[in-house]
Amino acid sequence: MKAVLISIQPCWCEQIVSGAKTMDVRKNAPSQATPFKCYIYQTKARWAFNLLRKIGFDEFADILEQGFGKVIGEFVCDYIRPFDVPYPAFQSKMDKSILEQTCCTYYQLHRYAYHDKLYGWHISKLVIYPKPKKISEFFGKCNKPVLFDCSFCHEYGSKSCKQLTRPPQSWCYVEDNNVEV
Repeated sequence: MKAVLISIQPCWCEQIVSGAKTMDVRKNAPSQATPFKCYIYQTKARWAFNLLRKIGFDEFADILEQGFGKVIGEFVCDYIRPFDVPYPAFQSKMDKSILEQTCCTYYQLHRYAYHDKLYGWHISKLVIYPKPKKISEFFGKCNKPVLFDCSFCHEYGSKSCKQLTRPPQSWCYVEDNNVEV
């Protein structure tokens, strides 16, 4: 089973960890069927930790700072909800539940969408790791041709042998570490 590694800024990770944000917004969605597992890679936005501490969220800052540039947890995306953001003159027609679930304002979504369709990835079964994982513990798709005999793939019984060295810009497919082959 394939999973997804998704890059999320610390300010949004804080919202996810607290349980306030139950839907992540993306400009596209995986082609695989739901449900699927998503690993949360917390980006390296240092300013966010300082802001969290400044406004009194020290406990969240401590948890999130451990995951600075690491995979801090996982969730199951049980459905994806495509939606459009209406023009500002029609913002009253925007579904309020989307704003509540994403913890975004209308203007944040409008600016992000810029006339494109958006996809809300629903967050369920959230698990935050006690010790964050390194990006090198995840494997993406092997770039070698199918007919090429990859000794690493044979040794580890996997079809995905490319060890990740950097996080995805938005998201990428990875091997699900918890599924036995």
